[in-house]
Amino acid sequence: MVALQQVAKHDGAEAVLAALATDGAVIVRDFLAPGLLQQFRDDMEAHASGHPAGSLADNQQVQQFWGRNTKRFTRLAHRSPAFVEILTDPLYLAVADAMLLPQASDYWMNTGQMMIIGPGEKAQWLHRDAENWPTLCAPGAFEVTLSCLFAISDFTDEVGATRVAPGSHLWADYQRRATPEEVCQAVMPAGSGMIYTGRVLHSGGANRTASQWRYGLHLSYVLGWLTPEEASPLGASWADVAHLPQVAQRLLGWRCSAVNDRHAARLWTVDYEDVPTGLGYDS
Repeated sequence: MVALQQVAKHDGAEAVLAALATDGAVIVRDFLAPGLLQQFRDDMEAHASGHPAGSLADNQQVQQFWGRNTKRFTRLAHRSPAFVEILTDPLYLAVADAMLLPQASDYWMNTGQMMIIGPGEKAQWLHRDAENWPTLCAPGAFEVTLSCLFAISDFTDEVGATRVAPGSHLWADYQRRATPEEVCQAVMPAGSGMIYTGRVLHSGGANRTASQWRYGLHLSYVLGWLTPEEASPLGASWADVAHLPQVAQRLLGWRCSAVNDRHAARLWTVDYEDVPTGLGYDS
């Protein structure tokens, strides 16, 4: 039976990268410090209490993929100061540097999204996140995105721990389906995180409980020359990010991409200036 490798956070980026190379996903134990985890969870529970489950989209496939009893929301930099500390975690950024910088001069946040799976929710279909950019999702292609699913509450089999097909990023045929024997679940305690590549098959699990909600944070990065899922500058204003380090501002879309590119081909600019400069926010 297949299973995901597990490493401790203090094992460092090299241990994570070694597991990603073979399996495409790895569980990092004790990823979030207890105080940070509690602060972020408190913020998310406060917001989730008034947030509806399911999608407002007319598309039936979107509704099914979203989950009819799953709560999803973004704008996390606006909703929780603790999120920025998670966004700029040194280990996660070191792994992202190694995975993404060979293909781009920088990267930015793809999305920071709460995925709160409710009782009775069915499992998602297995998918690859890189399918958002379909011409770049192919066997042997380079990675365009890197994700982490943080367990904000305990991830158990019954509550819908994420399903993964280890090694599926290395398959020669991306059209074939994974067999049940090729799929396992990322069972892990709160505070852990599953880092995974954009080309490994995965999905949310089924929540078979009567009353428990599975709190998960999906945080992903994408190459700086690709469009991310989340329009993050529209969900976190300059007032929200002005006090943050420039690395956080850039990840949230408030700094231009490729600012130090040798070709001077900067992307995401205002009057071809860095975003705060072009908008007159820089002092």
